[in-house]
Parts: sequence; C-alpha cells; structure tokens
Amino acid sequence: MVNKWEHYFQQVFNNGKYHKLIISFFAFFIYANTTLNQFCVDDSIVITKNEYVTKGFSGIPNILNKDTFRGFFKKEGKDKLVSGGRYRPLTLVAFAILYQCVGANPFMFHLLCILCFILLCNFIYLVLLQLFRNQKLVSPIALAFLSTLFFVAHPIHTECVANIKGLDEVAALLFSILSFHFVLKWCDNNRPFHLMLSMVFLFLGLMSKENTISFLVLIPFATILFYKTSMGKTFKIFSALLLPVLIFLLIRGSILGWNPVEGISGELMNNPFLKFTNGKYVSMNLGERIGTISYTLVRYIGLLFIPHPLTSDYYPKHIVMHTMSSPISIFGFLGYISFIIVGMIQLKRNQIISFSIFLYLIPLFIVSNLVFSVGTLMGERFLFMSSLGFCILLAYVLLKYLNKTQVLWFSSIILFLYSVKTIARNMDWKDDRTIIFTDVKTSSNSAKINNAAGAVLLEDVMKDRESKASQVSLERAIKYLKKALEIHPKYFDANRLLGNAYFFKKEYSQAIAYYTEVLKYLPGDEESLTNLNITYREYARQLGMEQNNPTLAIEYLNKALVLEPNDQLTLNLLGVAYGTLSNYPKALEYFNRVLQLAPNSADSYFNLYLTYSNSGDKQKAAEFLMKAQNLDPNILSKYQGVK
Repeated sequence: MVNKWEHYFQQVFNNGKYHKLIISFFAFFIYANTTLNQFCVDDSIVITKNEYVTKGFSGIPNILNKDTFRGFFKKEGKDKLVSGGRYRPLTLVAFAILYQCVGANPFMFHLLCILCFILLCNFIYLVLLQLFRNQKLVSPIALAFLSTLFFVAHPIHTECVANIKGLDEVAALLFSILSFHFVLKWCDNNRPFHLMLSMVFLFLGLMSKENTISFLVLIPFATILFYKTSMGKTFKIFSALLLPVLIFLLIRGSILGWNPVEGISGELMNNPFLKFTNGKYVSMNLGERIGTISYTLVRYIGLLFIPHPLTSDYYPKHIVMHTMSSPISIFGFLGYISFIIVGMIQLKRNQIISFSIFLYLIPLFIVSNLVFSVGTLMGERFLFMSSLGFCILLAYVLLKYLNKTQVLWFSSIILFLYSVKTIARNMDWKDDRTIIFTDVKTSSNSAKINNAAGAVLLEDVMKDRESKASQVSLERAIKYLKKALEIHPKYFDANRLLGNAYFFKKEYSQAIAYYTEVLKYLPGDEESLTNLNITYREYARQLGMEQNNPTLAIEYLNKALVLEPNDQLTLNLLGVAYGTLSNYPKALEYFNRVLQLAPNSADSYFNLYLTYSNSGDKQKAAEFLMKAQNLDPNILSKYQGVK
C-alpha cells in the first residue's frame, strides 16, 4: 500500500510535465464561478462610476496624471481622503481599455482577473523552481508545486480575485514575480536584456500598487540566499531595481505631492487610529496604536491557518482598540519579534525557512500601519503577497516532516478544505447586496458596513416608497444606520442617510436634525444642504396643509429660502401660506417672484388671480385669469374647487 502511495506521490509531485497545466486548471476551477458575479462594492470606484475609466481610451491620460480615486470623486481634494493619496494607474488603464472594448460587462472583467491570477500562479511556480533547484532538504519540484497549489486555493485571496478591484494586488504580485524571474535568469546567463526586463516589470508592479516596493529588498535577499551572489553582483541587482523605484516615486510625487502622510484625516473611516474621548475624536497614543497593530498581526496569522470567517470589512469597531498591556497584543508583538529572530537564525541553517519568513514579513510590514496609515486597520487583501511565504513554509513543513503517503493525504485535505471555502466565498462577492448582508453578520460592530447595509435598503425604498415591503426595508435601514452612529457618533454618511430615511417616513423634524448634524461638521456639504432645503419645504407643506399651521410653515419656508433663494416651489408655498393668513400683500410679493422666475407659467398667473380675487380686486383677478387661460385653457378645471 505504501509503495502505491509513493508511486502516486512521484507521479503528482515530482513529475513536472503537467504541473503548469494542473495549476492553470485548478486556478480556473476554483474561481470559475466568479464569472457569474456582477460588479461589487469598490468596483464602482475603479470602473463603473469612474469617469476616466468609462471614457475608455480617451480617459487614459487622466488616469495616468491624477490620483487613482479622482475619477470617482470627481472633485479636487476628495481624492485625498486617505493619507498621502493613491497612485495605482495600471489596472485602471487596463479597465479603461476593456471598458472601451466590451463596456460594463462584468463577465469579461472577472475573466480578466482569473486569467491574470492563472498567469501569476504559473510564474510563482517557475520562480520557486528556479529558487529551490539546488535545495537538498526536500524535493525542489515538489516544494514549488505544493506551495503554488496552496497559494492557488487559499481562501484569503478571494478578496483580490473574486473582487475585480483587487486586480491591483494580483497585478502587483504578478509583475513583481516576473521581475524576480528575470533577475534569476540574469544570474544564470548575465544577459543585460533580462536585467532590463526585470526593471520594466518591477516598474509595472509599482504602477499597479505601491507595496511592490517590498521586492526591492526581497529579490536581492533571495539571490544571496539561494544563488550565493557576490556583494558586487547583489549590489548591481539592487541598483538596477532601485532605478524603477526612484522613477515611480518621482512620478508619484509630481502628481500627488511629496508628503506621504499629507492630509491625515480626522474622519474615523479614513483614519482608524482615532478614539472618541470627551465628545471628540483624538489620535491614539503610541501604546494604543502599537497595541492595536499587534492585535491585527495576530489576526493575520489566524486567518492564514483558519481562513474563517472572512469579511470585506475590518473597519472600526470590528477591530477594537488594544493597548500594549493587552495579553493578545503582547503575544503578537513578541511573536513577530520571534519570527524576525528565527528568520535571522535560519539564514545559514535553512534558507527555505528564512526566505519564507521574510517573504511573509516584509510585504506585510508595508501595509501593517507601522510605517503609515493605510486607511483601515487590516484587510484580507493585505495578505495577498505575504501569504506566499506562508504557503511555502506550509508546503516545506509537510514535505520535510511527513512521509510521502502522509503528504498526499494532508495536502489533499488542506486543498479540499481551502477549495470548498474559496468557491463558497466567491459567491458572497456576487453583488453589493450579497457581500454587504453576508459580511454585516461577521463585522456586526463595523460602522462602515452597517452604514452600507442601511444605504442598500434605502435604495430599495426609493424604488417604491408606498409598498409594505418598502416600509419594512425602511425600518431595517434605520436600525442599521443607528447602529453605525452608535459605533461612530460623528459618522457623516450615517447621519445623512438617516436624514433620508426619516424624510421617506415623512418625519421631517427628525430628518432636519440629522442633516443639521452633518452640516455642523461639514458646513459646505452640498448633498445635505440640498436635502435640508427640500425637507424644510416638505415639512412646511405638512404643517400648512395637514396640521393647519401656516405660521410655523412660513418659519420653515423662510429657512428653505435662505438655502435656495430662487426655489420656485418654496416661493409658491410662501405665497399660499400668506394667502391662507389673509396677508395678501406678502402673498402677492412671493407669487410675483415666482412669475419673474417662470414668466410662462400658467400656474403662477392663476395663483395671482386667486390672491387678487380673495383680496377683493376683481379687475386684477380677471386680468390674471385671462393670462393663465391663454397659457393653459384648462386651468380652471385643473384647480376646480380651489379658492
């Protein structure tokens, strides 16, 4: 029996004839169901609501010379909500080209992601073969193959492959691995062309996402470990790779500015290292910041070993603040120090272990919030590069410490469990509604996803405000939005959406309170100002017509008029309110202002007719009735019964 399993092992792991084909089919099989998905969450930022991407070819110049988020926010300054801005144009250029060719076709965009992932996995396999070819501790081909299979199947990657926006992570690692591949080829043959290609690919990786910079260190480090390159040759590799990094930083700086921490936000959703104290947000102190980061680093390890539950949202307070006195933070801090020490110790003893550890640590360091804030406390996408180190180490441990039969069984079980979880998680990324209402159960204490759930439900309400289903959705929306505000008391979006919710409920005084709360902190917020104007007007209409309180109605109409002095509906309602109070001169004043704004409006003339008629000026009344009828012969029947 053992011989039979050993034979299977030889056929599967040590016969590389079909490895690339197996990797390709396996990757496609794992992610094929994503082609049934729609655009989802942040896809709107980089595709469907990005004005430069939707222009196709003509939008590419703007993609290349502006912040990545500018095409979505459309306004100067809003794209700087995250500290230092973002410059990742390459995938947006790819999206623009694809949009030009196929339009907003999610199938084609998902297919692009799958194909890029397949390409990445094949080059990971090739690079690992190159790196490990002289290793005697385990079979190099088996290690490369099993490591790649673990990488293909690991569920932590779903956020990058199943979510189209995640192509930036896939492309960044793909081009980094290609750069790695050609450096290793150059080490073998000294052909300058290969070194030049490695520089080009590293630059493309940087243009995909900034964390590619970690390979500036990792590639020379690997050549020293596995190729025993001399100091001179290593310096040449580092210098060659440094050039595209400097060019990228020069381009980035000229477009976004030179301060990587410029514009650190005071909004919790863009700067998670804030705490709410004495009614205001203040920055965490150093101990709280390091404690919280240490906790997230422990969570990352946990997700690599047991990738469940997964969520797209790690915003406050799904991750809560920890101090350095917290046991789990101490454990995380000391644990990662231990990783570094073990990695250093193993530099000469076991290069595979050392490389795996630093391949995990260095890319993670870039996105850990230790250097600068990345805008959220943690994210599964941030493990995409680092997880390769974990997959190599996992494969190595199995191959080193288990016999061939055990390796087959254990690796099969791991790959089966990974695959089931990945395929199932892909379906959660079907569309906005599915991912939001799936992940709000996991991240129930996240202000952001509670707000998103409320927003989705309000979209349902807007489609049909009167149905019973809409009323149920409205109450659910309010519940989610209030939870968001409970977590983040100064959440502008949640306040604004609650204003909308109470507007739909016709509880206008509540709506006014929430819009006013937004404007307290964002005085120029156009959406809230517009909504507040409409709410003042509708509340006044309700007060005047349903509660027979024209005096209070006038008070709110005047507030609306301050916000929009030439709003015809508000002016018209003021005329009606003053007419109801028999203050005909004021009624005429407002109706005449409406007439100036809409000189061809039969309704305006008719309101003047009614006012003159009620005031006893029959001659003027007849004059304006004639003008109204000239514009609309059916005006009398339209207002039948109105006095």
